[in-house]
Amino acid sequence: MNINIKEIEQIKDELHSMKENDVLFIDEDGKARYAILPIELYDSMEDLMMMLNDPDAMTVKIASSQDLDLSYDEYERIKKQIMDAVEKTFMPKPEKLN
Repeated sequence: MNINIKEIEQIKDELHSMKENDVLFIDEDGKARYAILPIELYDSMEDLMMMLNDPDAMTVKIASSQDLDLSYDEYERIKKQIMDAVEKTFMPKPEKLN
């Protein structure tokens, strides 16, 4: 839904004084009910929400001689395998701790 700026003339000064990352909150019944923010901030928030809601879209860059990008699930699977191998290799046996 879009509202023409002429319909909100009473807050026009506040809108024009907003900086790049400012948010203008509108209260209703003593509680913040709405937020007005610059479109650039909205776009970055929208991108962040899309990333958080789609874990497969997130990738993990691996620093190596090869150019590797892993999905978050692939990264977690590989990390678990590595941690299991490290634990099996370096973890002392309980009977040998005494």
